Amino acid sequence: MNRKLRRAFPAAALASLCWSGHAAAQSSVTLYGDVDAFVGAKKALGGQTAWMVGNGGATASFWGLKGSEDLGGGYQAVFELESYFSVQNGTFGRFAGDGFFSRNAWVGINAPWGKLVFGQIGPLYWNSTIFYNPFFNSFVFSPAVIHTYVAVNGQGVGGGGGEWSNAVTYSTAPYDGWQLNAQYAFGNAAGEPGQNKWAGQVQYRGGPITANVVYQQLKFNSVPGDFASSVPGLSTQSAVQAGATYEIGAVKLYGQYQYISNAIAGGGYHVNFGQLGASIQIGVGTVLMSDGMSKSGGERDEFRNTWSVGYDYPLSRRTLVYTAVLGDHATHFSSGYTIGGGIRTLF
Repeated sequence: MNRKLRRAFPAAALASLCWSGHAAAQSSVTLYGDVDAFVGAKKALGGQTAWMVGNGGATASFWGLKGSEDLGGGYQAVFELESYFSVQNGTFGRFAGDGFFSRNAWVGINAPWGKLVFGQIGPLYWNSTIFYNPFFNSFVFSPAVIHTYVAVNGQGVGGGGGEWSNAVTYSTAPYDGWQLNAQYAFGNAAGEPGQNKWAGQVQYRGGPITANVVYQQLKFNSVPGDFASSVPGLSTQSAVQAGATYEIGAVKLYGQYQYISNAIAGGGYHVNFGQLGASIQIGVGTVLMSDGMSKSGGERDEFRNTWSVGYDYPLSRRTLVYTAVLGDHATHFSSGYTIGGGIRTLF
């Protein structure tokens, strides 16, 4: 994605609606989102080629509402409601069974001491995955997203990239470029007190450098007790990821490393993943490059390599056209690929 457009995302808004009277200066609601579609061909690992109109080649299509109310003394009530949709067929969600506000649905307090929110919230691990690779949150062309959340051979993290339901997230106020985040999700199931998810993150933003380290531990994917359906015998998954970016003029460099440990009765296995990427601004357009590799160890021995090359061309501050190609190779599967071109516009 073009870096100028990325800075506008997702803050770009079509409308800002305010209540009348005294509250008009203190409360606001904003409508925003993006629409993204592409035409191309995809051959999944071990599958056959399909020609298609697809959704979210550059960024996942969604719309949202967010608002705040000034409570005085540096305190604000805040909320966010965001819904994914598939532009090629008009359905809501990213896949069958996705909730209506599947991207975010939370309410909370923004205060001098930080921000505390409750509801369905994007995982800290997901934020680390998308911000430290040049293809951002694309499930179509981002090697980092695909290896982490659309994994084969049991190599990825749990949760499928979906938001954490029944969650609480606390973020400190930024201090000299540093920020701490903590997240906990309840299982919300009677008789399952040990079923939970939790994560912690340290972030830094200063000058040309951004960096973060995030750790998460999962006891289930979507509902308590569902781990066995994905990996038989799996009881706990722990994962740590570090990411960094560095800007040098027209070039932005990206790097990520993650280690995933899966605890299984009588044994287990782990996965190492690394990704290197770059975005290079050439004139008004931007060339994107990324290569990611995963290697399993312990009870499993599998390898996967995925690479992508793309080009973004902005038509305006909010709209760009893009093209990209991805190659995918993994143990036990014939090779896959995706090629396509599309348009993405913010509102």
